[in-house]
This record gives sequence, C-alpha cells and structure tokens, in this order.
Amino acid sequence: MFTKLFTEKRVELGIKRNSGLTYALKYAAKVLKQGIGISKHEVYKRFGGKSPLIHSYSTFNRYMGIAKEFVNWAKEHGVNRLDKVQYEHVRDFLLSKSEYCSIRTLKVNASALRKFFETVGREDIAERIGEDYQEIYSKGGAPGRALAFAHPERVISLLKEDVHKVIAELQLLTGARIGDVKKIQVVPEKKKVIITKSKGGRTREIDYSDRPEKFERIKELVGELREYLKGSSWSSVRESYYRDLRQAVYRSGEIYTGSHAFRVNYVKERLRELRERGYSEKEALQIIEYEIGHSRIEMSAYYSRG
Repeated sequence: MFTKLFTEKRVELGIKRNSGLTYALKYAAKVLKQGIGISKHEVYKRFGGKSPLIHSYSTFNRYMGIAKEFVNWAKEHGVNRLDKVQYEHVRDFLLSKSEYCSIRTLKVNASALRKFFETVGREDIAERIGEDYQEIYSKGGAPGRALAFAHPERVISLLKEDVHKVIAELQLLTGARIGDVKKIQVVPEKKKVIITKSKGGRTREIDYSDRPEKFERIKELVGELREYLKGSSWSSVRESYYRDLRQAVYRSGEIYTGSHAFRVNYVKERLRELRERGYSEKEALQIIEYEIGHSRIEMSAYYSRG
C-alpha cells in the first residue's frame, strides 16, 4: 500500500535510488510532515491500520533527528548515496548505540529509520529493520534511574581520553545532558552559561555570578572542547565517550547508570550550595528546576535523591 501510494510522488519530487543522503533526508521531511494536522484515525482507515506519515511535531522532530544522525554517521563511514546504503550499515549504526541507549530508545531509533527508508524508497532496508526489530532493541540497556557518583572527580580522572574528561567535567559543572554539551556557550560579562535548544526545544540559561570559579573553569573547558572537536565528529566522540566512561566507572568501583549520573551530581551539589546560602528546600528546587531544564519541580526533587 505504502509503495503504491508514494511511487509517483517520489518521481514527481525527484527522489531516485541514487540520490544523495542529504537530499533523501530533505525529501523524507517534506513527505512525512504532510501528516501533521491530519486526523490519524482517517489515515488509519485509508491505509488499513498503518499510516505512512507522521502526525505530530514532536514525533517528526525526533524521527528526523535520528535520521539525520544516521546520515551523518553513514557519511563518516564513506556512504554518501541512498543506493550505497546497505542494511549492515543501518544495523551497525543501531547496535553502536546499544552501548548507551535503553531498550525504549533503541525501539524509537529503529522505528525512525524504518519510517525514513520506507519514505525514500528503500523498502528492502525497512523490511529488514522490521524483521530484526526485536533482536536489535533487545541489545539496549534496561531503563532505570540515574544514580549520582559517590566520587565523580575520581571517575573523571580514570577516563583515558582527555576530550572525554572535558565532556564529563562539563556535565558535572553544568548539569548538561550529553546532547547539550557541544551547545554550551559562555557569556563572560554576565557570567552566564547558555544552552540553546535543549530537550523540548527549551533554552537553558544558568547564572554563575555566585560561582565565579566554576564559571571560569567552564569557560576554559568550552574552549578546550572546541579545539578537540576540530576535525572530529561529535557523534563518534560521543560514542567513544560512553565506552570510556563505562570502563572508568567499573575501575572506580561505582555503579554505572550512564553519563546522566553527572547531571544528578550537579543537582545534589547545587542543592547543597543553595541551602548553605539560606534558601528553603522549595526555593532551591525551583532554581534547580530552571537550571537543569525541567518543567516540574518534582523532577528536581527526584534527581536530588539520586
């Protein structure tokens, strides 16, 4: 049904089997976004229970973000055209994420790529993803609560690569999610850290005027990270960071719950600082809620108990 519907549209819009991956990404976005604002129920009836489109902005943004991540990964591995993509490339990409993704996240990644390849005319790859779907997502870790490190500085010291130490310390000092580390900007005159387009599209703005020493260290680390990333892709650095971190945590004798642990450490340390400055528990958690980019104070309290 899907193939029949979109064959003419692919020709009309110019998508070909040998199209470049960047073009394929743009094409997929054009097609899939047509479902936004259309009743999913009506589409389900028309296509027999399966919609070939995407019907919400949040799903569209997440799926296209994953497709873009794959395209960048493929280019780094010498694959630039749609017809050169093999199923093994897709499988390797997905399994490379099993080092740091939960089962739920791997499910979303597999579903996003399946939708992408269906849309651009590579049903052969989409079908293989469907066939191996359960086997792929089962490689992910069990979802669970991130736990703060008892000695985060020791974990950082045990990382083998200097660039990984920079990333880890930035997470510890800013409470940044791993995907936000490369977005960190500093505003020296205001002693503020800005993280644009964090989770949910929010921009985080953290005031360090009460922590000038930490701000100076963040400024230094941001400069170092930019130098390290020259000539290196963020996706490859991030993947190697997770492997290095896992081994460092094991050597330290701590429990590995992912790099989110540094974010929990930030919350616990920040709560201690604000209490010492005379803030009530509720006031402190409200400040932290804003700083870590959560919309509910309960999440800040949840992190503080990690």
